[in-house]
Amino acid sequence: METKEYKLTDICDFQGGTQPPKEEWINEPREGYVRMLQIRDFTQGKEEHVAYVKDTKKLNKCKSDDILIGRYGASVGKILTGLEGAYNVAIIKTIPNEELLSRRYLYFVLTGTDFQNFILNIGARAAQAGFNKNDLSLFKLHIPTSIEDQERIASVLEKTQSLISKREKSIGLLDEFLKMKFLETFGDPILNEKGWEIKSGEEYCENISVGVVIQPATHYVEQGVIALRSLNIKPNRIDLKDIVFFSKESHSTVLSKSILRKGDVVLVRTGKTGTAAVIPSELDGCNCIDLIIARPNIKIIDPFYLSYFFNSERAKALVLSNEVGGIQKHFNIGAIRALEIPIPPLSLQMKFSSLVNQIDILRGQYQISLAKFNDLYDAFSHKALKGELEIINRILIDATIKVDPKISGEIIAIDKINKELEEFHKNQPHTGAPDKIDNTIRQLEAELKIKGEIPFWDEYVKYRIVKGKFKEAFTFDQLWQEISKFPFETLPEYDEVATMLFRWLEEENSFIKQKFNETTKQIELIVDEAAAT
Repeated sequence: METKEYKLTDICDFQGGTQPPKEEWINEPREGYVRMLQIRDFTQGKEEHVAYVKDTKKLNKCKSDDILIGRYGASVGKILTGLEGAYNVAIIKTIPNEELLSRRYLYFVLTGTDFQNFILNIGARAAQAGFNKNDLSLFKLHIPTSIEDQERIASVLEKTQSLISKREKSIGLLDEFLKMKFLETFGDPILNEKGWEIKSGEEYCENISVGVVIQPATHYVEQGVIALRSLNIKPNRIDLKDIVFFSKESHSTVLSKSILRKGDVVLVRTGKTGTAAVIPSELDGCNCIDLIIARPNIKIIDPFYLSYFFNSERAKALVLSNEVGGIQKHFNIGAIRALEIPIPPLSLQMKFSSLVNQIDILRGQYQISLAKFNDLYDAFSHKALKGELEIINRILIDATIKVDPKISGEIIAIDKINKELEEFHKNQPHTGAPDKIDNTIRQLEAELKIKGEIPFWDEYVKYRIVKGKFKEAFTFDQLWQEISKFPFETLPEYDEVATMLFRWLEEENSFIKQKFNETTKQIELIVDEAAAT
């Protein structure tokens, strides 16, 4: 594959944005006005941020397929695309010479680590992180001289990126699935619909304490004993990014009251109050900072039941009602000791705990495959964008695929027989990447194509509706179209969904109501906010 080195500005022009005075901006669309795009429109997508300005010849504009770059501050180097309108001075638009440079190939050049590191280094030199058009002339790149080769490289990278996104989504669905299984198993944690015994924290916990809160930074070292902080506590899991360490000496002496044990439930005390997670075996003996440590009485309550209870939406309201303090609210030991919650039979709690453990095994497998895929993507994109990669012709290659052993019939990613996966895998066209990378791409693609995500469950549909998908009145057909997008293994029949809807409507205090729209002459549905909470 023939390649040639260019300065970026030799094959791509750039156009800065415009900044009309703020008094000329309006919040509603109007004839003669155009949308004014800011970086947050691409990164946050909130409707309240949408703004419009009078459409004049002075405005620089972009189309939805244009590639733009964030120029300043925390968003320097961020690659933006997908929206149409005028754009402000914090954004610069790329205008590639499409006889030499494919637009899709340019996108991967700009999102690649080489360009991103270049931009960050340029931005770091300025008082306010940023760059200008002249700075971009310093970036050199190798590109295939054939536009067809550029497109083929872009196609492989695009497919790989899509599969990474799907894997990330399936990991996220694991957490959502467990939340729903918690509600299915135990019911509303506040209403205690199943009439289980109520106990206070003094009864269901052997001990409740608070991790060190006084100047922990004085004990920080570069390597030592892990000290978890509130930012490490996510709902039902521990995030080991941005961890700090205590010295072993401090850990075992002045900070010994904060030592955590396997099975402890830690809760965020300040900030995202009440967010809880269970300490896994690999963190047994670590330390913590300003977290509530609840050590469950395992003869009464399972740690995972307690953690999922605290993280359920309904229980959050109860936790927040027990906050104390002024501007900086926090959750205290007394509130936990007094907190009364329903205690289901221990056998039922342990059944749910077993499901959590099985899901954790699957999550680990997913995360390993995601990490490998990210590594392959980085290696492939680096070589491709350096002009060091030969692109293989698309041909059919026989291949095999290793399938993870089946863990449980209730697990989200339902395993199919090896033969089905292998047949699907080997009949896919070669992606064009080198064999090692191609095989991994096609393996994941086969896995995600064959496997479903979650079994059909009417409570999941209800959960999605109540969560706010439908803010306004909607029709049954709109509901059906939305359900068809849900990640179910198999979709129910149209009539089954209709039956499910009628059952909901017949329930006393149903979360969903019917109304007749006089304008459209249609029966519409609307979420009853009072009944849904």
